[in-house]
Amino acid sequence: MDCPRLGRVGYLNCLPLFYPLETGRVKVAARIVADHPAVLNKAFRQGELEVTAVSSLAYGFFAGNALVLPGLSISCRGRVGSVFLLSRIPVKELEGRTLSLTPYSATSVVLLRILLQRFYHVAPDFFTRPAGSPPEWQRPDALLTIGDEALQIAGAGRFPFVYDLGEEWYRFTGKPMVFALWVARKDFAAAHPEKLAGIWRALQEARAWAKGHPGTLAAVGARHLGLEPEFIEDYFALLNYDLDWPHLEGLLTFYYLARAEGFLDHTVALEIWGGDNERNYRLQSA
Repeated sequence: MDCPRLGRVGYLNCLPLFYPLETGRVKVAARIVADHPAVLNKAFRQGELEVTAVSSLAYGFFAGNALVLPGLSISCRGRVGSVFLLSRIPVKELEGRTLSLTPYSATSVVLLRILLQRFYHVAPDFFTRPAGSPPEWQRPDALLTIGDEALQIAGAGRFPFVYDLGEEWYRFTGKPMVFALWVARKDFAAAHPEKLAGIWRALQEARAWAKGHPGTLAAVGARHLGLEPEFIEDYFALLNYDLDWPHLEGLLTFYYLARAEGFLDHTVALEIWGGDNERNYRLQSA
């Protein structure tokens, strides 16, 4: 294989890791493929990507074919700044009221439903708005918005009640919320361990570069969304790109609660790549 393919989700939260790679500040021996999460998930399953970012819930469905890359995630310890429940009434009053779900993130949908079902004990009337429709399509009582859209709408002031789901998760569980992982196909890892090691090292270098250049990333992100650089810099400061033990505990807790509340029908094992000369290791959800 001459050039492995590396999937890149086209949201602003991936910018800190991929801007250094895409601008040549950090070299990576891979071809970057940018697309929506669902497209990347399908391409990975079909063998059209060797390494990619995937949502935490998506990994739960194809874990048998994938290895988690250590030390890399998109996560938060408290506020995340781009996954919101926006409501016209307090969340505890949403029983039977209309709640519009985003069509763009199954992980955030399951996270919201766990929070509402297990911790708030309310059952709204859920519906999923069509892809491409505006967030307030059908004027729901509340809506779930994520990513770049969330950054732009949450501060508009049209909803009096704003719930950051990263903050809500941390309040109820005391653990980080892991929204996405980086994974490699097992067949690629077995056949080309040195190439996978090179990609992993480049991602780690990109993460280190990003930590040292917050102003540059904020300026780029601000131009992309038409927002103030200070706002973008504050947003990036909320995000974690690590995958240490507390993050793994948070991720396993998410899988456990997703299964306990009926959103997964199986336990999930995290099989973590051990490097080109090390054994992989597994962590199992309850």
